Amino acid sequence: MDTLHTVLRALRSETKSNTDHLAAFREFLAHLNPPPRLPIAPAKPATRRIRRRPRAK
Repeated sequence: MDTLHTVLRALRSETKSNTDHLAAFREFLAHLNPPPRLPIAPAKPATRRIRRRPRAK
């Protein structure tokens, strides 16, 4: 049982020493607030042809 605890302590200390807390926090913030998407331009209304009456002669 003592060897199990020794191995677990060794593994935990390795993972804790490798993590940079600021980098992890920045990555967390990046996931929370993604960059805004470009706004989509509103669709232009379709232009309608104006039918003119033929001139009376």
